[in-house]
Amino acid sequence: MSKLTPREHDFVDAALASWTGVSNSAPIPVRALGFADRSQFNEEVGRLRRAVSSHATLTDIETARVLFLSELAFGSDLFGAGVEFHLVSPMRDAEAITILRSLQRKLFTRSGAEALFEPELYAPK
Repeated sequence: MSKLTPREHDFVDAALASWTGVSNSAPIPVRALGFADRSQFNEEVGRLRRAVSSHATLTDIETARVLFLSELAFGSDLFGAGVEFHLVSPMRDAEAITILRSLQRKLFTRSGAEALFEPELYAPK
C-alpha cells in the first residue's frame, strides 16, 4: 500500500468505510469472499482498512480483496455504494473513476485474482 498516492489512499479508505455504512446491506461480498457471516466480514474489512491506513505490506489475497471491495463500493449500485459513493468519499465521480483505474493498474495481480475466490467458483478449464 506504500506505493499509493494520498488521493488513492483516500479513495480506498472511503471504499472500505462504505462496507460498514452505505454498503452494509450488500450480501454478495460476504459469501463471495469466503466469510461465514457479516461479523467476520466486518472484522476483516476493518483490519484491511487499518492496514491500508498504516501503509502496511499486504499479501496478494489481501490486496485483491482491497481492490475488489473498492471496485464494488464505487461501481456497483446493487452490491456497493454505487451512486451514493459520494456520501463516504471526498471526491466526485470523475476523479474517483480516474483513481480507480490507477488502483487497478497498481494493485491487480493474477495470483491475487486467483486467490480471491474458492477454486470451485471458477469455470472448468
